[in-house]
Amino acid sequence: MISFFKQYFTGEKNIGVFQSVMLILFLLAFFLVIFFVFSKSKKYYNKISLIPLELELEEEKERV
Repeated sequence: MISFFKQYFTGEKNIGVFQSVMLILFLLAFFLVIFFVFSKSKKYYNKISLIPLELELEEEKERV
């Protein structure tokens, strides 16, 4: 099956189809990531951004 697709998409006539499919897949992935990022609340990102600082404070407490 894979050899069929490889043989089909490597032909000169069909290279435009391959490029179109790859563009559609890239755009789909891009919009999914954008949707995921904007679907989270600002509160979530504020909480996540503080994790490195909390870990640093815990390490300092362990050293003392």
